[in-house]
Amino acid sequence: MRFDRFIQRCRSEWPEFDDPRRLEKSRNPATRDLSAVLSRVQGMATENKLKLLNLAVAALGDNEVYVEVGCYKGASLVGAATGNPDARIFACDNFSQFDGGAEALAAVLAQFTRPGQVEFRDLDFREFMTEAPWRPAKIGAYFYDGGHSFADQYDGIRFALPHLAPDAIVIIDDTNKRAARAADALIARQVPGFELILNLRTPKNHHPTWWNGIQIYRYRAHGPVDSAALAGPAFSARKLIYDDLFLNLKHRRRSLRTKLKQSFKH
Repeated sequence: MRFDRFIQRCRSEWPEFDDPRRLEKSRNPATRDLSAVLSRVQGMATENKLKLLNLAVAALGDNEVYVEVGCYKGASLVGAATGNPDARIFACDNFSQFDGGAEALAAVLAQFTRPGQVEFRDLDFREFMTEAPWRPAKIGAYFYDGGHSFADQYDGIRFALPHLAPDAIVIIDDTNKRAARAADALIARQVPGFELILNLRTPKNHHPTWWNGIQIYRYRAHGPVDSAALAGPAFSARKLIYDDLFLNLKHRRRSLRTKLKQSFKH
C-alpha cells in the first residue's frame, strides 16, 4: 500500500481530513464522480465511504489486492472499482441477513464493473479467508463490513492478518457499535503495528456523512502473525460481555417487542 499517496489524496478530497471533528460532519468529498453510484445501486453507504474505498484501491502497490467482506448489493464494490480498472478485487458475502442479495449483486457487478475484475465468493468470511483465492498476492486494502458481533468483528480482522501486505490499510464499517469498537481495540492492543489512524462517529445509523461510523487502521508488519494464538482469555471475557450477555439480551427484547406488536394486531 502506498500509504502516503492514500493520505495525500484523502487530504485533497477532504481539506478537513486531519480534523476528525470537522471530518465527521463532512457530507461529501471534493470530487463528486461517485455521487451517481448510490442513485443507481442500492446500498448501505455514503458518497464519503465510496470515495474512501476508491482512494484506497487507487493506492494499491504491486502484487496487492483489495478484499471486501460484506457486499450487500454491490455499491461499495462499484465505488472501489470505478476508475481503477487494473485493480484486482476479491469479495465475499453469505447474505445471511438479506434476502435476494446474491442475484442483485451479480447483476450490479455485471453492469458496473469490468468483466472478471471482481472475484466474488458466496460463503462465510472465515472460509473465504482460509481459501484466500488472491494468493500469492497480498491484501493492500481491506474493507470489513460483515457481522458486527464481537466475535465476528474480531475474527474479521484476525483471519485477515496473515494475508495483509507489509503495509496495508484496514477500513472497518459500522463502528458506532460498541462491540465492533471493542473488538478492533483488542486487536490493536494484541498486534504490533496495527494502528488506528482515523475514528469517525455519526449521530445515528444511516447518517449521510459516514453512515454508521467508520475506522481506518494502518497495519505495518513486525514479523509473522500467529492469528490462531490471538483469541485467548481477553477475547473470551469480552465475547461473554458483548455477545453472550448484551447481544443475547438485545435479541430477546426485539423478539418480545415483535410478539407484543402481533398480539395487539389480533
